[in-house]
Amino acid sequence: MDGGRAVARVASAGAPRAAVARLLVALTAATLLQWCGSFAIAPLLPLYLRDRHVSAAAVGVVMAAFFLGALLSQYLAGRAAARHGPRPVLLAGLAGYAAGCLGLVAVGGVAATAAMRVLQGAGAGAFEVATLTAVAATVAPGMRGRAFSAVFTGQLLGLTVGPLLGGLAGERHMDAMFLTSGAAAVLASLPVVWLLPARSPSHPSPAVTQLDALTRVDRPAFGRRHARGLAGLLLIAACGGFATGVYETCWSLLMRREGESTAFIGVTFALFGLPYLVFAWPAGWLVDRLDRRRLLMVTITLRGAAVAAYPFLHSRPLILVIGCLEGIVLAVIYPASQALLAQESARTGSVGRGQGVFATTQTAWTVLAALLSGALFAADPRLPFVLAAAALLATVATLPTLFRQVAGVALGGSAVPAGRTAGGPAPAPGRWARARRRHSPDRESVI
Repeated sequence: MDGGRAVARVASAGAPRAAVARLLVALTAATLLQWCGSFAIAPLLPLYLRDRHVSAAAVGVVMAAFFLGALLSQYLAGRAAARHGPRPVLLAGLAGYAAGCLGLVAVGGVAATAAMRVLQGAGAGAFEVATLTAVAATVAPGMRGRAFSAVFTGQLLGLTVGPLLGGLAGERHMDAMFLTSGAAAVLASLPVVWLLPARSPSHPSPAVTQLDALTRVDRPAFGRRHARGLAGLLLIAACGGFATGVYETCWSLLMRREGESTAFIGVTFALFGLPYLVFAWPAGWLVDRLDRRRLLMVTITLRGAAVAAYPFLHSRPLILVIGCLEGIVLAVIYPASQALLAQESARTGSVGRGQGVFATTQTAWTVLAALLSGALFAADPRLPFVLAAAALLATVATLPTLFRQVAGVALGGSAVPAGRTAGGPAPAPGRWARARRRHSPDRESVI
């Protein structure tokens, strides 16, 4: 049996529409609540620490601690979600995050605060990986762009509303914000409990079971070309994680250096997330119909330009406009990268493991950036942003080679493996710039 075609048929079948709809409602609602609580405190935490005479380098350590916790949990969470189902992993992650919020109220000092941030990050990281694994293992390839956009809409809505609430409260009321964030995590568990079915560990989901069985049997049929595709996706995870770490540590400090208030900082986060909300569904539609590889190259290039520009902007309107444009770009980057990740990890191994490796890579680079960027910002406020932009643009330069034999378009509900057609091996692809072929149900997308 042709392994690639069999995997495509299984993934295309997916789950019944009602089950998929229920899954997406539960995951989107839970994600909205968790992110809203998290981002109510994240933009203010660096300012809160600086007001207590914590150095910029120590602020970076505390901000990095959150992502270190996520790094420690994400790979294991991906494997656990693939083996036991997403529901217990989601609930455990939310419980861990809520416990970290309570700890932040009770403790003091940089070391204890960092320890509680590790606990928060471990919970949030497990929650995110389990969410993405549930989508990847359940939704058919031709609909994954829209499905991932639904989840990321929940994230960005939380990113939009949370900072506004935090900005209104101000860093003087952080204890109340910590408790509110923990309460939001508890509320996020309710749609998971009500809408996601419990599944016994001995009865993994049919999609995961069949995909894992097929990929174990046929794994040699895929080989290096799919490993190259995963390498390209891991580079995207790394550069995106680095940019996130820079933002987490330095954005509020940069705005405060420009004399901006906490309310305006909250507005910058809100206007970063709002365009995503507007463009999330159109972006998911584009990801399901256009070449995801080309979309990624264009949008990552645009994001690199935006990141490089921020420290040189001294105009409020320009900062807000560039932030809005970056939000639109991310509305494409997130679902495009996740759809390709689900496609390629299904061909080389476990979907859950692929999600775990991607998230672990992204978070590892976020930890590194958060640790370094505080000291870099103290040396020159422009430096961390310029380095993040350089990482994004360098990644784009490698993608034509790494994605050359990766199927970029899902056709007929499934992504056809690169280098194959329905009737057998396809001709070797030509150069990146000139090899453009018409799409049909019997022909894959080759760049």
